[in-house]
Amino acid sequence: MNNKISKEPINDEEIENEKIYYRRANIDDIKALVEYRIKFLNELYDPPEGDEINIIKKNLEEYFSKRILSKDFISWLAEYKGKIVGTSGMVVWQLPSRYGGLESGKLGYILNLYTIPEKRRKGICTKLLNELIQEAKSAGLKYLHLHASKYGINIYKLLGFKEPYHKELVLKIE
Repeated sequence: MNNKISKEPINDEEIENEKIYYRRANIDDIKALVEYRIKFLNELYDPPEGDEINIIKKNLEEYFSKRILSKDFISWLAEYKGKIVGTSGMVVWQLPSRYGGLESGKLGYILNLYTIPEKRRKGICTKLLNELIQEAKSAGLKYLHLHASKYGINIYKLLGFKEPYHKELVLKIE
């Protein structure tokens, strides 16, 4: 299958799950990864005004270009009739070793689990997430983290994700 994205919308026809093609994203998919990351962000946040969106797109393109090649970012895509209908991503990062199964210090952070609105509730994100879990196992990761939206939390819990024992805090530096 080629990596060109069809611009034609998929109508509300019933999707045939056996015809969905799942594949690992590669360097040729960067523009699509940027496009779908922006779609994802626009559903969670108010889109920025001014040049901020162009800065974000440029930074995303640079990030994906570097991180896909270094294997610090792994993404799986779902395609139906030549159009991307779902995306996923996992950032692989490392902390100093610690007790409790984190001897390597390597962790995964799941993000960009996104299905186009008209194809939701068809199991696409679940399949993409399972692909990332297999990638994590192959890489020797022992833990995966994510931030759950209200739309995805039930999928994550069904697959075994739990609320962390220790509460995470965030400081925005201004």
